Amino acid sequence: MISLPSSYLAPILIAALVAALLFHLSRMLGRQRWVHAAYAAAAVGLIYLLGAGAFGWAFDAQDALFWLYAALFVVTGAIAARRRATLGAIGLPWLSALIQLGVVAYMFAPEPFRKPPVTAALFLYFLFEAVVWLRGREEEPATPGDGDDRKRPPLFPPPRRRGVAEASLAVAAISIAYLLFVGPRAANVGPDSATAQQQDPLIEEAAATAETPASEEAPAAPAAPGQSASSGSAAGEQTEAAPQVATREPSPAPASAVAKDPGVYTARAGDTFKSIARRLYGTADKWRVLADANPDLKAKKFRAGQLIKLPSATTR
Repeated sequence: MISLPSSYLAPILIAALVAALLFHLSRMLGRQRWVHAAYAAAAVGLIYLLGAGAFGWAFDAQDALFWLYAALFVVTGAIAARRRATLGAIGLPWLSALIQLGVVAYMFAPEPFRKPPVTAALFLYFLFEAVVWLRGREEEPATPGDGDDRKRPPLFPPPRRRGVAEASLAVAAISIAYLLFVGPRAANVGPDSATAQQQDPLIEEAAATAETPASEEAPAAPAAPGQSASSGSAAGEQTEAAPQVATREPSPAPASAVAKDPGVYTARAGDTFKSIARRLYGTADKWRVLADANPDLKAKKFRAGQLIKLPSATTR
């Protein structure tokens, strides 16, 4: 991957993005305020995505972030289209801001919407964009004179401009490429999000395997040749009685066990809405109905013996 460890690279990128954000905020009162506002919004989203992966930052409304950046992408696209209709061109800064907002919304999207080919293509694009901004932006050549001067190429290539604006855009491009490479972890924000619930099955299966008692008892040891039948039978009785003495505490209730009230389910240790829906209804897709019936339960996993309200038959 990268020689610099992720634990060091993410904070460095966050610090650089904070500096870029301050630069864009300082330019929002100027002529290019809308494009700088778009860059600032993209920087805020990138800072959060980096912090979610490096420091475990969490935000409950995962879907709200996706729709927020999707709306910003649409608004920025409308402004860029109006600019093209008025001036005849969008300009590289506007195009870059539009693409940044779009890819931030893409990284906030649920996991099924992020496809590996699209992610790989975006990763290569932002590597290229980072190189472009690090090289600097070519300044506009002077307006040529009349006559044949319009057809002559410039004697020297136009100089490249490298400043704070180009550095901030390069930092944003590098941050996006890094997030696309390591994978955004914003889908894990919010303890009640669907993606967070999807991470539980493997843990639940391991816990269920550890809690399942052995179904067969060890056979009794055969009697020694010199022992009588009575002593052998007594030894056999002692052998059979031994597991009863060493019997562990009763295992949790079976999967179908509910409390005395048929409208309440008694949770096992490590249960989630998704695992309970899989046991009771045969499909994990019903977990949201259980969550709606228990708005006060915000825990990612439940304790043993915790009571879960079951929805009525009409709401299933």
